[in-house]
Amino acid sequence: MNVASLKYEIFSQNIITYPFNWEKEFGNKRKLNIEIGFGGGEFLAYLASKNPEENYIGFETSLLSCERAQKKFFEKNLINVRIIRGDARVLIPELFKDKSVSRVYVNFPCPWPKKRHENRRIFVKNFRDTLSAILKDNSEMHLATDVDWYAEEVYENFKKDERFEVEEIIKNFDREFKTRYEKKWDDEGRNKYLLKIKKVNYSPIERYFIGEDNMPHKKIKKINIKKIEEISDNIFEEDMKKVIIRESYYDNKNNKYLIKTLASDNNYTQEFFVTVTKREDEWLIKLDSMTSPYRTPSVKYAIETIAKYLGE
Repeated sequence: MNVASLKYEIFSQNIITYPFNWEKEFGNKRKLNIEIGFGGGEFLAYLASKNPEENYIGFETSLLSCERAQKKFFEKNLINVRIIRGDARVLIPELFKDKSVSRVYVNFPCPWPKKRHENRRIFVKNFRDTLSAILKDNSEMHLATDVDWYAEEVYENFKKDERFEVEEIIKNFDREFKTRYEKKWDDEGRNKYLLKIKKVNYSPIERYFIGEDNMPHKKIKKINIKKIEEISDNIFEEDMKKVIIRESYYDNKNNKYLIKTLASDNNYTQEFFVTVTKREDEWLIKLDSMTSPYRTPSVKYAIETIAKYLGE
């Protein structure tokens, strides 16, 4: 793939100021629209090419999908579209100001049918809270799905929420442009469902990142080496933050200790390494440069807690 075609991706781990400055990124103050889970990017490319006076941001977790989508954007010479690889549920509330988004599209998401995976469904209460905050008043979210019970569940949840107005589910809808999956479902004669949900009332949300995102480094004069060896399997918790230490070992090549760590904020979990390095007359505890977790409160809590534990 031509390297120039990969110019559309924003690497969110490198962002240091929140919310993100979309006006600076696009060079204008045009409307912002979001697609969550854009797959191959054909729907996002269609929207961006049809509406050059508006801006589009896509969220996807698949590296291959991000590469394929950018190739489509490059071939169409689009300048009003960007993508981010990561969890939209976590990133959208951090990257967008209140009442700044004109429309959100979600096409054929995984419904996560098993009961134990229920919290992975995108339209849980936390994300409805996000939509109420970041959508402009009277702006819409469109959901397309081929799963009848999922359409009904989303419909009922939004209908009970006074912050939204929900149109009746449109069965076997027809759109000007169809996604790859949509064409497949039509060819197979499968039913599909479209929900249009309007945000009518605003509610604020708590954000993890405000202003500049500075990751703390901890410096301590002395550590207990034996505690590094014993830190594995420890669990630290405070409020909604949870840190689990998986293992620790010494990196002979780089002369440092590595601590494999899991950090959870509510239901969002990240894995990364914390390094412990001797610097002249002190020890430095920080994130390992080879891992780039989002700087959530639990990640910062992990640095602080590990430093405190080793220094005791």
